[in-house]
Amino acid sequence: MKSHIIILLCIGVACVSGQINRHEYPTTSDVYNQSKIHVKQDGPHQPEYYGYEPPCPDAEDIAPCVCTYDSEANAMDLECSAVESEEQLKQIFKADFPFKNFHQFDLHWNNNIKVLEAGVLNGISFEIINICFTDLEVVELHALNSCYETATELLLYANKITSFPFDELSQFSKLRHFDISDNSLTVIPADAFHGLTALEHIYISNNNADIVGTFQDLPNLLSLDLGYNALTTIPANFIKTGSSVLIYIFLDGNTIASVEPGAFDIVDGLDIYIGGNLLSTLDEATWRPYLEAGGNLYAGFNPLVCGCDIAWLFAEDQLLEQVYDATCNDGGSLHDLDPSMFDNC
Repeated sequence: MKSHIIILLCIGVACVSGQINRHEYPTTSDVYNQSKIHVKQDGPHQPEYYGYEPPCPDAEDIAPCVCTYDSEANAMDLECSAVESEEQLKQIFKADFPFKNFHQFDLHWNNNIKVLEAGVLNGISFEIINICFTDLEVVELHALNSCYETATELLLYANKITSFPFDELSQFSKLRHFDISDNSLTVIPADAFHGLTALEHIYISNNNADIVGTFQDLPNLLSLDLGYNALTTIPANFIKTGSSVLIYIFLDGNTIASVEPGAFDIVDGLDIYIGGNLLSTLDEATWRPYLEAGGNLYAGFNPLVCGCDIAWLFAEDQLLEQVYDATCNDGGSLHDLDPSMFDNC
């Protein structure tokens, strides 16, 4: 009898022990059945989601947009390239969205959306907004206001944008990449970028726009592309971002005839591309500090006179070695000039 009691007690303890162990070390099945899926968020808390289906809105409610969920990245994307009208896009964002924070919004090769209206996103936020190769013409003020605290990339290239709320840019506190190149803007205010301390890349080329103001207070800027716009002169302090990590400034294809001293950041290894403009000289006061600091200048296809004004490039410090592709107005290469021609300068 005692042995039976001992056996029963052992079985009981083993059962209790098994329950404790199973609670502390759940099986794969337990993890799967009780998994809790969280979507990345920086804003207010949202309802938690339990279950097997992706935490997307009902597919019929948001058609023709398509929501996808990446379980490994724990992120949702919304693809709306097939949307048929501005009104339909507004109605889609009025659907029931269980989670309001998405990773990416895509709208590509669409000729139906001409205006991105104020409040169209209806509180849904995105980290990346990618609208390209569309007939979009106007982005209204507050069209993207739900993304002020989440957007890291605004990619709006290759559209037909004539109006964009640049005054709103300062609200995008996490913005790292801004691309509005290949559009139809006429004026781009550089001052609008002031204070975007997370910003790393600015691409506003191919707009044929007048760029007014200055690019300043951008300490993490890596690249700045202003090519193929309507710049005619580069004033002092035009690009004084305060960045020590700036890699390149692209100014090709404008109609720049002069560059004032103190126009650029002085950064070791900085490449400045200013080809295809109207420079007749490389002024020493402008370019010597930049080259002495280790910068490189790409100045091809400018009508350089190649007289005594550039003799400083042939001095003993040989700064000419940091000037690439430059040609004189007669078509000859700057590097092929005989240094002795500057002896009497």
